[in-house]
Amino acid sequence: MSSIFRAVGKILGWAVFVVAVAGVALLVKGLYPTDLPQSPNPDFVDNIFDHCGVLWAGRLLLVSATGVLAFGGIFIVVSIAIRMRNGEWLRRAGPFEISEGKLFQAQDEIDYWEQEAVTNEREVAALRKQLEQSREVIAGLQDLD
Repeated sequence: MSSIFRAVGKILGWAVFVVAVAGVALLVKGLYPTDLPQSPNPDFVDNIFDHCGVLWAGRLLLVSATGVLAFGGIFIVVSIAIRMRNGEWLRRAGPFEISEGKLFQAQDEIDYWEQEAVTNEREVAALRKQLEQSREVIAGLQDLD
């Protein structure tokens, strides 16, 4: 059964390859300029671009740049989606990266300061209780006078 799938996969792969090659060949042929208008007063730039090969190379360059930018954009979007799914998008962004050690160090610092805040809250509560007791003692001493 798996050999059938492999054979079908190979046939489909070759079919896609042949269609892609034919498409590229048709694109290259279609980009070749056939009728170039003549300039009444040609200058240096007109003389350069009066050649079919130069225009054809320029068109191929533009189409190639478009293809590279399209595939680059697709790669970037897919790469960001994969990184977000893996949870890496908070640690890395382009050339900037937070190492695992720094991430754990920051978490340890957060835990430390949370513990300090809890300790300070307990100390403040104890000091408020002592202050209230001191006020009661002072009020009692003032009543004796």
